[in-house]
Amino acid sequence: MKPTSTDTAYQERDVQAGAGAEAAGRKARVHPAVPAGLIAGSYVLALLLQLAGAPTAVLSVALLMRIVGCVLLCTSLFWRPWQKVTGVLVTLVVPALANILWNRELSGEDTMALRVLADVLQLVCVVGGAAWLWWTRRKD
Repeated sequence: MKPTSTDTAYQERDVQAGAGAEAAGRKARVHPAVPAGLIAGSYVLALLLQLAGAPTAVLSVALLMRIVGCVLLCTSLFWRPWQKVTGVLVTLVVPALANILWNRELSGEDTMALRVLADVLQLVCVVGGAAWLWWTRRKD
């Protein structure tokens, strides 16, 4: 039988898969402290900027830091896939949903104590999630 272009594509894919297996032993490019530090530091920075009365545009720098930290987390070799998903959920999605819920349902001048409580709970969630990521990283 004469080889077709589909057969050639499958052969190329198999060769690339073999190269991927060799690359599995590659060294990590980013130290595990970088994603965990960006994630935890972003919320601390946002909280401090918010308390200082910084404009919303400046607060977006902290959000950008957290997103970059989550991207680095997802591309890192130091965590297993389920740990990456859990880390992104705990440090990015849950605090964002809590913030959206706060802004939509609970905002008001008479509920400032609840806002401080929400901020502290978000801080614990983000920093605790980053600490958990640091604790569960692969050390080999």
